[in-house]
Amino acid sequence: MATISNFPEHFIREHETWHHEHMNMGNLRAGDGIEFLSFHREFMERCLEWYNSQGLNLDWVEPWRAVPNQIKRHQGWTRELEEAENRIRNNPSSFRSGDELGRFLQETSLHDAVHVLGSEVFDDPDFGRISLSPRSTLFYNWHRLIDNWWRSVERG
Repeated sequence: MATISNFPEHFIREHETWHHEHMNMGNLRAGDGIEFLSFHREFMERCLEWYNSQGLNLDWVEPWRAVPNQIKRHQGWTRELEEAENRIRNNPSSFRSGDELGRFLQETSLHDAVHVLGSEVFDDPDFGRISLSPRSTLFYNWHRLIDNWWRSVERG
């Protein structure tokens, strides 16, 4: 499953509004990374509470363990993206804070690349669009992986 049926419109609007008001790509400042991670953690908690109340299959929104190989085989997956993921997975202590991790995900384009490439390889256009991505199960697979990475950084 990719598209979540009857997904509440207010969640779509909230996510889109947050991105339009808070994304300073090309001019990220201290605090922007933790704000990005915190918003998505709290947003997902509320969305998943709704999702669970609908009796939908929780397996569809489980976090990925790593960026899926289907995405890594896409021609747009670069050595730089691979190196960025490897740093996060294999050396989380190299990040001094969640803020640094959040900015790294954005500055390296790893966050956006997984959305864009994943939307192509999994044939899920919603996943590649800020305005619609929360109604895709892939959004939760990806952002819950990011949240797990953040927890690794928090543990030191």
